[in-house]
Amino acid sequence: MISIIKSTLKLLFRNIIFWIFLIATPLLSMVMLRVQADNIGSYDSADLEEIIEIDNADDRAGYFGGNGKYVVKVYDASCSELSEYMLNCLEQSGMITAVRAKVPEMTEGEAKDHADFDGYSDLVGADLYLDKDFDEYVLNGEADKALTVYILSDDERCEILENEIKMFMGQVSNALLMGNREDVIDTLEAMYDALPNNETVLIGSSDGRDLTNKQLDQKALVGYAFAFLTLGFVFGGVLIAYTVIRERKDMVLTRVKLTRLTDPQYFAAKFICGGIVSFMYAVVTSLMTLTIDESKLGMSRIGFFAMIFALGLIFCSLSLMMGILFDDVMSATVSAFILWTLSSLLSGLYFSLDAAGDAIKTMSYIMPSKWFLDATEMLMLGDNKVYFMILCVTTAYLIVTLGLGSIGIKIRNHE
Repeated sequence: MISIIKSTLKLLFRNIIFWIFLIATPLLSMVMLRVQADNIGSYDSADLEEIIEIDNADDRAGYFGGNGKYVVKVYDASCSELSEYMLNCLEQSGMITAVRAKVPEMTEGEAKDHADFDGYSDLVGADLYLDKDFDEYVLNGEADKALTVYILSDDERCEILENEIKMFMGQVSNALLMGNREDVIDTLEAMYDALPNNETVLIGSSDGRDLTNKQLDQKALVGYAFAFLTLGFVFGGVLIAYTVIRERKDMVLTRVKLTRLTDPQYFAAKFICGGIVSFMYAVVTSLMTLTIDESKLGMSRIGFFAMIFALGLIFCSLSLMMGILFDDVMSATVSAFILWTLSSLLSGLYFSLDAAGDAIKTMSYIMPSKWFLDATEMLMLGDNKVYFMILCVTTAYLIVTLGLGSIGIKIRNHE
């Protein structure tokens, strides 16, 4: 058995394609993790009644429209409590998502230029500019000077935005009648507290895990990294399967059988080679992660290493099993590529499956990558049960592949 492992590894290490995949796929995965891509995953779970902050005025706000709300990009030159209160009122309407950039130095002319640009490059319903003297103008009842609305689409929900602004101005007028100008915020809050209580229920996923927008972005990038890594795992398994096909056709397997090595032991030797390959991939990838900050991963390096190693074991064994069953290099290569493509698509590595139908969601549970994407969420949230889940999932897949692989070898031997 040890001789089988040594000979397989020698053939594997002499293959230049193996080394290309060993370096290229971890490198591509690290490139994806280093990409500065904000808001790519925020459509999965946007906060219902919180103002979404962006770093500067050039950031796009249209990414936050995935929840079906009317997106309003706000250029807030006031940055006051009163402007904060008004934007919260817009959010609490349930139909509007306020995406704010705090720009204390921005003038109305600059805001108009940004609005013209947003009309072509950003998928928002409207832009809203709040003047730096917003508080003074609002308290004086001069709404036309306090803010400017730029309608950027033909969405009829712009009327909701205009009505909410009018309602806010009316609330301020009532608050001034009940108190003085200095305490207008307290009066507004007291008026709000006097309203009947309402409860908003967020129906999340069945697992009950809610990630922040930043964590959703990190999860999306990890999914892209998994897509590249699994490609390397799959073809690593194919290269090991190639040694099985070659040994059978060159009658090496027949001579090995004379040593009383059983079919399960022979397949186990090849599987151990797959484990070594997976470990090499995990080590190379982990070393490359040292070039990026751990916060970019959103999880510990140990957890990331454990996921890569377990994912590699599964995909290497799956492609090895398929190569044995097909007993042909070309068929094994095509089937491995189909396995990688379907697994990546149906696991949610490229896009979220939250809005997918029940049939697609059911099929996703068959794909290994889906479980490891869920494990990514658990690691980001610090759930210690993740390692037990990884162990159970990996064991389940390996039992199936080891059993089918051993059966495949027996069938080929009888032939």
